[in-house]
Amino acid sequence: MEENGVMRNGSSRKGSFRLGLGKKDHTVIELGSIDTQRLLLNGGEMKEKYQTPTNSLSSRQMKSLTALCDTILPSLDDFVDVSDDSVANFYRISASMAGTPERVGGVICERLHHPMTGLLKLVLWLLSTWYGTLIFCGIFCLSFQFPFIHSFPELSLEKRQRIMQFWSLNNYIREFKMFFKTVKLLTLLVFFSQLDESEDNCSWKAIGYCGPDPEFKAQLKNHFLQGGQENNKEEDDAEQVIGPLYKGLVHLNNPRDITADALRQFGFPVSVIRRKPKASPNISSPSLVIQCDAVVVGSGSGGGLIAGILAKAGYKVLVLEKGGYTARNNLSLLEAPSMDQMYLSGGLVATDDMRVFILAGSTVGGGSAINWSACIKTPQHVCKEWCDKNGLELFESELYKEALDAVCDKMGVQSEIQDEGFNNAVLRRGCQEMGYPVSNIPRNSGPDHYCGWCSLGCKNGGKKGTTETWLVDLVKSGNGAILPGCEAIKVLHRKKKGSDRKVASGVAFEYEYKGAKDICVVESKVTIVACGALRTPTLLKQSGLKNSNIGKNLHLHPVTMAWGYFPDAPEPEVWPEAYKKSYEGGIMTAMSPVVAEFEDSGYGAVIQTPALHPGMFSIVMPWVSGADIKERMRKFSRTAHVFALARDLGSGTVHSRSHISYQMENADEEHLQNGIDKVLRILAAAGAEEIGTHHNKGKSLNVKQASVHELEKFIKEESARSLTDLKTPLCSAHQMGSCRMGSNPKNSVVNQTGETWEVEDLYLADSSVFPTALGVNPMITVQAIAYCTAQSVLQALKRKRSR
Repeated sequence: MEENGVMRNGSSRKGSFRLGLGKKDHTVIELGSIDTQRLLLNGGEMKEKYQTPTNSLSSRQMKSLTALCDTILPSLDDFVDVSDDSVANFYRISASMAGTPERVGGVICERLHHPMTGLLKLVLWLLSTWYGTLIFCGIFCLSFQFPFIHSFPELSLEKRQRIMQFWSLNNYIREFKMFFKTVKLLTLLVFFSQLDESEDNCSWKAIGYCGPDPEFKAQLKNHFLQGGQENNKEEDDAEQVIGPLYKGLVHLNNPRDITADALRQFGFPVSVIRRKPKASPNISSPSLVIQCDAVVVGSGSGGGLIAGILAKAGYKVLVLEKGGYTARNNLSLLEAPSMDQMYLSGGLVATDDMRVFILAGSTVGGGSAINWSACIKTPQHVCKEWCDKNGLELFESELYKEALDAVCDKMGVQSEIQDEGFNNAVLRRGCQEMGYPVSNIPRNSGPDHYCGWCSLGCKNGGKKGTTETWLVDLVKSGNGAILPGCEAIKVLHRKKKGSDRKVASGVAFEYEYKGAKDICVVESKVTIVACGALRTPTLLKQSGLKNSNIGKNLHLHPVTMAWGYFPDAPEPEVWPEAYKKSYEGGIMTAMSPVVAEFEDSGYGAVIQTPALHPGMFSIVMPWVSGADIKERMRKFSRTAHVFALARDLGSGTVHSRSHISYQMENADEEHLQNGIDKVLRILAAAGAEEIGTHHNKGKSLNVKQASVHELEKFIKEESARSLTDLKTPLCSAHQMGSCRMGSNPKNSVVNQTGETWEVEDLYLADSSVFPTALGVNPMITVQAIAYCTAQSVLQALKRKRSR
């Protein structure tokens, strides 16, 4: 059977290129199929399809979960008379008919790492009983017929929907809203992103979604159709298939001797430790001890940059990355597998109270591999604030200006647009109609980069994240290697001779080998931690650092959105053009600072657009009934989203990997409310037929039929709603400040060289060092600070070399 122009057994259409770990040892690999390609990219381990997590919930818990999922997405026979078979099937099918509850159960058991997960499982069990249902559902579970009190699964659909509406709007018991929000999020996310055997979804055709980028699928097919032709450009061919980092990757799912030999070919001294049979791995008895000049934990915007600079300067650099490596042509561009492979905790991260849903990258390239391309330099008012109020002269120095220019030049940052996508076209026209300021967003992609799938990885390297820039420098230098699938567990340090201060000596990390955890140690002259604002504090605490500021001052840039529906119609009557869909086009090309307060306090909100594929779209849309959510999803492909992003004064704390607390200040809420006021006006002015917010009440307004007075009343009411009561979802794609930079160890974790106050030769190089929230997309600022930190690390290494 043939798929994407390739025989499944790999027996036809062969091409070849040379794949080697070192310069002298090259092995010819026959690339006969996509499966062979995946074998190479995963270091010898084949991963053909997204693996559904194992569900270990009890039968009672599953009975309740199935009833809850079918309440969110029931079978609606009243809609089966529609003419379109795909639409009729969409309305007819329920969550349980699609196998969603079993998948949700697996996510809860294996992938939901949250302080409330245990309580969630308990509530599922209690809802299978009459007394538990009475506690959580009250009079809704009572009847005049024996047994008079019914368990949740025994109730009618109508009663179950009324109960869930009650939970979602409850003003007194926050846990009800948390439970509703969790069940809604998991059910909708799984249902609208799950895949069948043909990598399709039963809802996609009905909602107007094409699945993976059609151009990408054609690109794969064409590549392999031409695979049998004579090609002398083997290196270029290899890079096109696997990406520019293939020579620098060392996978640890091989026997340790093979891994050690691979690392030695890069010039790293490696010792293989022979443990006694059945001895458990530990830091004092690791499998491997690797020596290098610098070890960098994390490969994102900060870690990738600093690794590239150090390696290019001639130092031996080892990069440890918790996530895996997904090369260009091994991308699926499918929401569920991409989130599982490329996002922290599969994209399922939230604050303790479920108030803020958090997205963070966890893959080679970090956030730069899955972000939305925005490349905005550190605003001048922020540089001035960090210099004047935080005592950090760095941010008004010539070095920092040089850094901003250098990183923008490296990524080819530019602002031109050939064809604007759906959401951004709506934002721009609405701003122009309202007289609001609107400008092009600088991006690390070309004017013709019309790709809405970049949040799932970049199909052709057109988006210049660290995997296409700084990490390429590392690989081409011959001085560095990248180890994916490695999680740092401790920064090693010792007491400095003749001083009370400690000095960093390397990192211990763990990885999985043959289904079991193993441990290696890296001994280094300098150590750079760049795990991101959510993981860096945890690693430092695990390593014994005591600075009381570690984990505190976390900022999230909270985001709230509104939507506008633009019906499809034949050309040329419709705008945006009929061919444009909400999920296509450059993700971010337009921005309005209408409520940003750049010239005043600097703490307002910017207005931008998101990337929402069906799963993410569904979880932010309001749910008031099964029929309502299906009708909203039917409008998916022509529903524009615009959001307000606040530069938050409020902050939180990273207590541990799964324990994140956060509290907005009143001013943050006011800024977001002002932002939503403007967003609703923008959507209406752009020509939306219908507008609404994501509040649980699910109110919307038909703009075409409303009077000016009705429109004004709707905007005022919706934008004034509370954002702290769990009735409106808040999101975050920017986390920063949890190990902030400062001029005093009493209120900061690192000095302005990036070195920790507590441990010498230990540097931080990610968004955790931001002194405050930034207010705009952070990639350029992360890289600029890391660029400056790299200069300090280079000086430290030079001093050590000269001794």
